[in-house]
Amino acid sequence: MDIFDQVEQNIDRLAENDVNWAHPATPEQLEKARCGKIELKVGSDGIIPPEWFGDLRGKKVLCLAGAGGLQAPVLACAGAEVTVLDLSEKMLDRDRDIAEREGLDIRIEHGNMCDLSRFTDESFDLVLNPPSLFYVPDVMPVFREVYRVLKKGGSFIMISMAPIAYVCDYDAAEGCYKAVNRMPYCSADHADQGDWIEYGHTMESYIGGQLRCGFVLTGYLESQMEDITELYFITKGEKK
Repeated sequence: MDIFDQVEQNIDRLAENDVNWAHPATPEQLEKARCGKIELKVGSDGIIPPEWFGDLRGKKVLCLAGAGGLQAPVLACAGAEVTVLDLSEKMLDRDRDIAEREGLDIRIEHGNMCDLSRFTDESFDLVLNPPSLFYVPDVMPVFREVYRVLKKGGSFIMISMAPIAYVCDYDAAEGCYKAVNRMPYCSADHADQGDWIEYGHTMESYIGGQLRCGFVLTGYLESQMEDITELYFITKGEKK
C-alpha cells in the first residue's frame, strides 16, 4: 500500500474514534474570533501568539493538513478567506459540518500536503500547518510548495513534534524514558508499530529546511505536554 494511503486510513480511524486533538472549535472560540481574538491552542497550555496572525480580514489563508473543524472555522470567523487541505475525508467532514452550521465560506480540498500544484504561485497570505509533518518522509517538498504558494510578505506558521519524542522510548521495567532511537526515525522500522506510519525529523530538517527554501524565521516557541517527551515547537517563517 502507498504510504499516504495508509496514513489516510490511519487518520480516518482517529476521526472515527473522536481523538481529542480533532475536536471542532467551540462556539466560544468562534465568537472570540469574530471579535478579532484568535485562540488556537498548542500542547497543553500554549497558544499561537495572536500577533503572529495579524489582521486576517480579507486575507487568503491555507490550513495545510489542518482539517478537523478547528483552525479553518476559527480563521474564517476572524475574516479570512480560508482553504483547508487534508488527506483525510473524515477530518474534512468536520470542517464541512461546522462551516454549514455556522454559515462559513470555507474552501475544502482533499489532497496531499506534499503536492500543492492545484494552487498557483503566490496564492496565500498565510499558511498554517498544525502538527502533521510527522506523516511525511521528507519535509522539503512541503516547504518548497509552501514557499511557492505564499505571497511575498506572507507567513508560514508550522507546529510540529520535537525530535525528543522519537529519540526516547519508555522503559516499563525501569520506570523511565531512555534515549534509544537514532534520528531520523521511521515507525516502519519497528515491528511493534503495526501499520502505523510516522516519521521523526531532525531540527536540522525543520529549521534548516525552511531556511534553505528562503524563509526568514521570525518566531520560535515551545509547548510542553504532560508527557515529558511530548514537546511541540512552533515556528513562524516569512517570505521576504
